[in-house]
Amino acid sequence: MKIFSSEDLKGVSKLAVKKLNMMNIVCKNEYLDELLRDLILEENCQFINTITEIEEGDFSIGMTEENADEILDMEDIVPLKENSVVTEYLDKMNDFINKLEYAPEIKKEHMLGEHRFENIKNEIDEVVKKFEKITDDMQTVKNSLKKLDSMGFIDRIKNINVDFKELMDLDFFTMKFGFLTREKRRKISQNYENIMAVVLHIGAYEEKELYIIISPKSLDLEMSRILRSTDFVEIEIDSKYLSYPYEMERMIAADRKKYENELMELRKTSDEYMVEYRDTIERLYSKIVMESKIDNVRTKVAATRNFCYISAWIPEEHNDSYGSIFERYSNTLVTYKDAEDVSNKIPIPTFLKNFFFFRPFETLVNMYGVPSHDEMDTTVFFGLVYMFFFGAMFGDLGQGMVFVGAGFFLEKRGMANFGSLMWRIGLGSVFFGIIYDSFFGYEHIISKYIPLPIYIRPMDNINTILLAAVASGVVLLLISYGCSIFNKVKAEEFGEAFFGRNGINGMALFLTLLALIYGMVEGSYIIPKGILYIILAISIILLILEEPLGNLLTGEKPLYREPPAEYYTESGFNVLETFLSILSNGISFIRIGAFALNHVGLFIAFQTVADMIGSRTGNVAMFIIGNIVIIGLEGLIVFIQGLRLFYYELFSKYYKGEGVLFSPDKI
Repeated sequence: MKIFSSEDLKGVSKLAVKKLNMMNIVCKNEYLDELLRDLILEENCQFINTITEIEEGDFSIGMTEENADEILDMEDIVPLKENSVVTEYLDKMNDFINKLEYAPEIKKEHMLGEHRFENIKNEIDEVVKKFEKITDDMQTVKNSLKKLDSMGFIDRIKNINVDFKELMDLDFFTMKFGFLTREKRRKISQNYENIMAVVLHIGAYEEKELYIIISPKSLDLEMSRILRSTDFVEIEIDSKYLSYPYEMERMIAADRKKYENELMELRKTSDEYMVEYRDTIERLYSKIVMESKIDNVRTKVAATRNFCYISAWIPEEHNDSYGSIFERYSNTLVTYKDAEDVSNKIPIPTFLKNFFFFRPFETLVNMYGVPSHDEMDTTVFFGLVYMFFFGAMFGDLGQGMVFVGAGFFLEKRGMANFGSLMWRIGLGSVFFGIIYDSFFGYEHIISKYIPLPIYIRPMDNINTILLAAVASGVVLLLISYGCSIFNKVKAEEFGEAFFGRNGINGMALFLTLLALIYGMVEGSYIIPKGILYIILAISIILLILEEPLGNLLTGEKPLYREPPAEYYTESGFNVLETFLSILSNGISFIRIGAFALNHVGLFIAFQTVADMIGSRTGNVAMFIIGNIVIIGLEGLIVFIQGLRLFYYELFSKYYKGEGVLFSPDKI
């Protein structure tokens, strides 16, 4: 007998984990590519391997006379294979635009409408052929410049007055230029006496060590073996450049200028060609990228002689948005079913849709783990509390404004997610900076201009700050217990929800220990001590009996999944671990207050150094250096400490994070 069902929890809260449905499609073979193109451009379908769903007996068509052919045809169903020619032409196009040093814009408008891969392939061949000479010439010049770049080390030997052509042309000796890593250099230097060669260390070049090695030709085989064991990288020098180093440098510089001028002329010619062909290249590139995506999705499609069978996860809210697409393809069958009706061998992805302000925090939550599709998304809670953590540990109005400004700057420079996250946690720092009356480390400035009774300066209120940190930790832990109970009841894990260490029993044990500690410190108990000890004993007993009581509650048999003796031994250790966990969890939050004090103390240290210097220049220098160090170093430490508190103290209570993100197939 079950007391609760997951249905009872519907509507309890509006969560950011949105519901997904499975969409099953049957279409005629000739419509497949066009239909997949339309669905991919909708950007809301995550295609799965249809064969897997069919083998599990989950693929839905609907048993009617009208679709009898589609059902009977499934007896000969096979998966579609990848078209290697599509990949070949995508690579060909990428190589082509790389040689042109051009990044075409992918446009959706070029992907719409009917078009066939054979036509795209022929057009690509034509365009590449038209540009073939200029792209080949450009590549040849680039290769020549690359060879010249590899001879940049000549600068290190320009003071050696030796004709290297004569050294290279010796009848009885072999000369080699080459690089060694610093680690391998030590290996060579330790074995000079065993090497029958002149080994000249020229110096460092691009974090490698440059050597000239001269050895008898009769020992070429042995030297090759020795140098190979040290990962010696020989530099091949074109014989036309061999001469005195100063002359070599002159010839290389002259040729570099010549090749750069040639490349400039070729680019100019290429730009003139591009005026005529830019639109064509963009259209073809957009089409071949789409064809590649279609081909990737095709490998998840099953097919028979006449029909194709497609399975995809879609957000439930988009069920009605595909009607206009399917109307274009006659006799196409579509059915939808709830995620819970799909075989458990097909993982249900998690579709997160948070309010824009909290969206950047999804990255930090997902670093720990993605919520399962039936698990409460913790992003909003995480975002609010993480801003509180960061602000409380790094409270300063001026430095917080630096974070906010830097965040907006990075957001505009293409680092949208990191920038968005930075200015949000900067807001937490700004808020607590006002409360702490701190502006770039200086106190009493904010209160001077805004005289309100709201300021709590950390160094003047050490005990208050530390107690507030622990109190906030207690509140957050209680919220975590509540989240854990909600998740476990929703997942119908009633034994853990009622009797487990992170369930109702664990919360009662936590509150009882808090009441006992409070009574010992204050000398008076909120609840009579005897009752607290009785509750404590009952909680321990329930914790030990968690599994049999949970199975008894849900009617599951057997009561024990392992021999009772082993279970009770493990339960005894679980009780001990629970007590240690409760103690460490509560104390861990004192670090919030400790870092708030540390933040002020670090700036006091820089102020002290400035006072010792005793000049205005010194004061300004220490102010700038101090704030740079505090913002950079301490900001990073506080960022990590905030994550640590969440990952180890809070998430461990209620969050599994064993899901997989919903990732729709799109360009």
